[in-house]
Amino acid sequence: MKGLFTRMGSRLVPVDEEAQEWLLKLKPGQAVMLEGRIPRNLGFHRKYFALVNLAYDYWSERVTTIKYKGERVLPDRERFRKDCIILAGFYRPVVNLKGEVRIEPESLKWSSMTEERFGELYDATINVLLRKVFNGKVCPAWTETELREVAERVLEFAA
Repeated sequence: MKGLFTRMGSRLVPVDEEAQEWLLKLKPGQAVMLEGRIPRNLGFHRKYFALVNLAYDYWSERVTTIKYKGERVLPDRERFRKDCIILAGFYRPVVNLKGEVRIEPESLKWSSMTEERFGELYDATINVLLRKVFNGKVCPAWTETELREVAERVLEFAA
């Protein structure tokens, strides 16, 4: 298991959802062996998720829902995040059991993406959100500067 933890006094506390879920599976008092290393910039990681979550919140309130097999299909935050990564150009093609090519987003895990590549993803995601969400059609039109500033303010508010 790989997860992100932060030091709080003399304890390690999970920072991300994956680490939290893993920790909850442990029995109280269970010993674990960890191999520590310092990951890429945590603040930048949080900023990326603040940006994508902000865009999702705007988009999901305004998107037209459709029906599939008689059921209303609702927006999904995880699907939105994956689509942003794919549209930003950070993906890999795979083949499914039907022999069809599918596009999978690159992993954002700490061990999978360098700080430099993550910065490239952040910038490309800004462009995707300006084209697909904050374009004046789906949501209010924003400039790149406005979107970056709002994402920064959201991150400060959440901290």
